[in-house]
Amino acid sequence: MDAFDITFNGRSYRNFTAEDALAAGVPQATIDEAQKGARLTTIKAECRKRIYARASAETQMNMATAAAAIAGKVVADRSADEATLLTSTKAALDWVGAMRSKCPELAEDPATDFTQDASWPECPPEVVALTEQF
Repeated sequence: MDAFDITFNGRSYRNFTAEDALAAGVPQATIDEAQKGARLTTIKAECRKRIYARASAETQMNMATAAAAIAGKVVADRSADEATLLTSTKAALDWVGAMRSKCPELAEDPATDFTQDASWPECPPEVVALTEQF
């Protein structure tokens, strides 16, 4: 990892490398923790990018609005398509949760390439189909 920000003993070091921080007297454990935090921030941004690539903010709003309208109906009055939309919306929420929960795991290992699709939970086919409707 390149430069990062770190605070130690009440002093802030901005845009420091690990070598610079060590030379400034910052302990290695503190540097490691700061690098892990910076990596987690970067991974969370990657996660957000991947989620929005599947479903933009507008798509998510439209899905939520449709699901809310359907959920307001009596179960017996819902069509098969409406029931599928609700099930697929739940799957979408579960996938987003799985994506977000993957971030801390990916931050633990600096050798993991979090930019690879294989590092992330696969988007379920019913979620893909749902997002394509909106």
